[in-house]
Amino acid sequence: MKALVIDKPGQAFVRETQYPRPAGDEVVIKVKNCGICATDLHIYGGDYVGSYPVIPGHEMSGVIIEIGTDVPDVAGLEAGTRVTVDPNIYCGSCYFCRTNRSNHCLNWNALGVTKNGGFAEYVAAPYRNVYRIPDNMSFIEAAFAEPVSCVVYGLKRLKITGGDSVLIFGAGPIGLQMAQLAMHGNAASVTIVDLKENRLRLARKLGIKNTVLSGDGLPQILKDIAPLGFDVVIDVTGVAAVSEMTINYVKNTGKIMFFGVCSPEDKIMLSPFEVYKRDLEIYGSYALCQTFYPALDLINNRILDVTSLVSSCICLGDLPGVLKSKKFREENMKIMVGF
Repeated sequence: MKALVIDKPGQAFVRETQYPRPAGDEVVIKVKNCGICATDLHIYGGDYVGSYPVIPGHEMSGVIIEIGTDVPDVAGLEAGTRVTVDPNIYCGSCYFCRTNRSNHCLNWNALGVTKNGGFAEYVAAPYRNVYRIPDNMSFIEAAFAEPVSCVVYGLKRLKITGGDSVLIFGAGPIGLQMAQLAMHGNAASVTIVDLKENRLRLARKLGIKNTVLSGDGLPQILKDIAPLGFDVVIDVTGVAAVSEMTINYVKNTGKIMFFGVCSPEDKIMLSPFEVYKRDLEIYGSYALCQTFYPALDLINNRILDVTSLVSSCICLGDLPGVLKSKKFREENMKIMVGF
């Protein structure tokens, strides 16, 4: 089969690889779509946990073509079943798994990170990680289940309450998913900031009224929108300088969330006195935790528009060039690989 293999940081090629015969508890999936995520770029760049060589890609959908010998009938999976996949593989027996915090599993692995993932014609996945998708859900929509699951997990941690004002830095695919769900939740207002006007245009198309182009006038514009600050401020950019300035815009007793993935080496300046004096809450949000079903429901019921976030559909052979081309990635929203 053909697959995109990252041999080591900065080196990725499409080549023939071995078909993944399923272990007893696995199924083999013919991949239909797999989205490019910032995590894939971090793995390609060598600044994220991962194993090499590896086939990346963890936002995937497809059709089961082979079933392992130990997959129980009760799983309801068979050849021809349309599915999406939670890429996170948990041991189920460590302290965190047994206290409903499996995203912090001490023996964690993940398809597309430490194990071969979805930038391939076929992928093997544990049957427990596979979710059936409705017949009326497209494979492109289903490939969004993983990132939407991450957003759902983050918003569950934040517990946005009735009437909250929300500020989001970053109008990329994750930021626009976050904004849509905040609007459909309890938020009284949602404001989104980005450097690119085309992303803000898309935000307005999706119903987000307060869109702000980042620049020298940003502090005053945000002060005009929320004179006392915002109840919730979320950074999805993964840029440390943006994370650092979130505290400038949060209301006293408000909440800050660092959602974007910064480099492990990044550091920010933060006054513990200010956090103490202003009664602030600071959150992280790592991956997802048993949030696939809510994500699929949000997509299937059209509460969340994900198809509008897809700006490019490419073939596997184009993928090495996309990984190398920062300009192409910056000019696009979600880039979807199709098979």
